[in-house]
Amino acid sequence: MQSYLSLDGLYINDFHRSNSMAAQWEVQRMSLHPYSREQMLQQIAEFQQNSASKKSVNEERRRKTI
Repeated sequence: MQSYLSLDGLYINDFHRSNSMAAQWEVQRMSLHPYSREQMLQQIAEFQQNSASKKSVNEERRRKTI
């Protein structure tokens, strides 16, 4: 495992560097084609729905283990 801290102080290791570069590329790609207001609201609603369903599944699992 190679450490990048000594080179530029940004990356802990190669895995961290590659994930950081991928995230930066994704942000740049998304900035070229931003969502419309409707698409943004739809995405927020989907995230909230997924979060709610995940909570209910976790609650059901807790009930089964008790």
